[in-house]
Amino acid sequence: MRSTKLSLEATYLTGEIPIPNEILQGILDETGFDSNNLSIRETNRLATLISEKGNIDFVRMEMGIPNIPTPEIAKKAEKEAIDKGLQGIYPPFDGIPELKLAGSKFVKSFLDMDVNAEHVIPTCGSLQGGYISQALAGNMHKGKDTILYLDPTFPVTRYQAKFLGLKSEGLELYDNRGENLIKAIKQKISKGNIGGLLWSSPNNPSWSCLTESELEGIADICDNNDILAIEDLAYLGMDFRKDYSKPNEKPYIPTVAKFGKNWVTLISASKAFSFPGPRCGLAIISPQLNKREFTQLEKFCGRKRFGHAFSLGGLYVTTSGATHTAQYALAKMLEESTNGNYNFVKVTSEYGKRAKKVSKIFLKHGFKQVYERDMDETVGNGFYLTMSYPNFDGNDLMIELMKYGISTITLKSTGSNRHEGLRVCISFVSENEMPALDEKLKIFKENNN
Repeated sequence: MRSTKLSLEATYLTGEIPIPNEILQGILDETGFDSNNLSIRETNRLATLISEKGNIDFVRMEMGIPNIPTPEIAKKAEKEAIDKGLQGIYPPFDGIPELKLAGSKFVKSFLDMDVNAEHVIPTCGSLQGGYISQALAGNMHKGKDTILYLDPTFPVTRYQAKFLGLKSEGLELYDNRGENLIKAIKQKISKGNIGGLLWSSPNNPSWSCLTESELEGIADICDNNDILAIEDLAYLGMDFRKDYSKPNEKPYIPTVAKFGKNWVTLISASKAFSFPGPRCGLAIISPQLNKREFTQLEKFCGRKRFGHAFSLGGLYVTTSGATHTAQYALAKMLEESTNGNYNFVKVTSEYGKRAKKVSKIFLKHGFKQVYERDMDETVGNGFYLTMSYPNFDGNDLMIELMKYGISTITLKSTGSNRHEGLRVCISFVSENEMPALDEKLKIFKENNN
């Protein structure tokens, strides 16, 4: 085994693309990774090793990491909180009053959502909000221990359900939109085992966006069947086909909150506000749901009122609240956005510009966009693209592209039934890297025609 590794080392540092198959296989053998079942983190690690040992530069497209500088207003607000000594004080477990109030005003200004400060709960990123929401959804009613995902979806949400001991099912958005989506959801819930329905809009990774008509139908289903609607708005306002940048003006960002009573809406500071490091987000709880009581929740976490179960039974026992100083930073960004002094949509529109250029490069070299339509519109440009190549399975395509210094993840890993495709994240693809991407894909096409 040792001699094999040494012989492989001798062939490393070629600097050529594609790297030889034996080099890739040697790295897989070293890591023990299953090339047919790579997680995002494993793909990231594999790309790093190939880059180092193959002496090739990578265009990194596997991880959804924001790449726009954090606003100065956030840095200043957090520094002021640090200087006041708030790093040495536990935060209120359900959030500082400043952030709760700023959150309620923000969602009114941009989503036309009417909630009080008490319904706004700061979380350690929207991922924690989703974790707690799924935990409660799967334990609110006896026999409803399954989460239904509108696929594709962020892979880790399914891992959360598995960790919680919950079951999961999926419903593919590629085949079901508009009235067909509502019919398909009704069919899925007919067994009576669905406790929660989770989706993202804009979707990670298809970038399709649910319409108000679809959201109204979802709200009706969830209200009439006591299902928790979990709305993940991690990419808030980033449907750049519409202008959501003006506070208190139409169009408002679509939300299930306009139509239903059984919902939790998750807002992340990571993407929309370029604030991923401190791990801060918001869970907005429906006012009607907030005060509802559930016997099963009392058995599950000692609290029967939903709002108490979320904050005392979920948030408090896991983290004791979001980072104290980070809450002040997020509060300031929300406040300045609501006042019209900070245009978070305009800032993040940079991702849309990058996506348009990157998409053009892929299509130029024979790739096809998998999720091309969004109802009666062309899908928008945003944080992700979905790409396929003729005669390639998605997993084989992902591995093959890594030999050219391009890292992605498969659509299969997101729950999509479009197993031929890849999720391509454009956030880290700078203008300077696009010529390299173009050249790599040119060589790939020449070798695979």
